[in-house]
Amino acid sequence: MMAETLAIKVSHLQAMLLFALVISVAFGTLGRRRTSDRVKYVLWTLFLFIVLGVGIGWAMYPFSR
Repeated sequence: MMAETLAIKVSHLQAMLLFALVISVAFGTLGRRRTSDRVKYVLWTLFLFIVLGVGIGWAMYPFSR
């Protein structure tokens, strides 16, 4: 009963953005040594995840009907 009151509804876009953010931060933390390089890498991978996710969703849209 307690779990029902704490349920969070997340859209597909929100889930994709959260996934992209978490994975980009992990990649940046594990992949680079200097802080400036980490920030650039996080932003670059976040951008790529979002562009690819939206692109794949856009490409799949015609098949959803």
